[in-house]
Amino acid sequence: MKSVITVPEGMEYTIERFGRYTKTLKPGLSLVVPFIDRIGYRLNMRERKFAVKFSDLKTKDNTEIMSVADIYATVTDAYKVAYGSNDIDENIKLKCEREMKKLVKAMDLSDIMAEADTVDAALLSALKPLEAEWGMQVRYIDVHKIHPV
Repeated sequence: MKSVITVPEGMEYTIERFGRYTKTLKPGLSLVVPFIDRIGYRLNMRERKFAVKFSDLKTKDNTEIMSVADIYATVTDAYKVAYGSNDIDENIKLKCEREMKKLVKAMDLSDIMAEADTVDAALLSALKPLEAEWGMQVRYIDVHKIHPV
């Protein structure tokens, strides 16, 4: 066990003492008590991208479409991401899928194709209220590859 921990730039480590969270280490050198403190989670704080595939979407004019969205997000609170939810990426994907179904139901196929930026903005605004609860900030959503099935 080491008593000096080096946290790389763009990362944060959570420290657990006897299995309970005590603090979050920021980038740089940090001192911990050997054999008592241990690293719980190593979290990447840099922006990351993950894709969401939307299938089984029906428009207002009863056309089935498929789409793919890229979500760009960063971790803002290491504690909430590590200990708050089981899989934060999956929560974001599920919320996006639900909101996309609501949006598509209210629009025609031609409206969706013409107003992709509106769909991006609507999805982003639906996720904004949940950012503080999740400890993540969704910076940008790019819906692309919209096509009828």
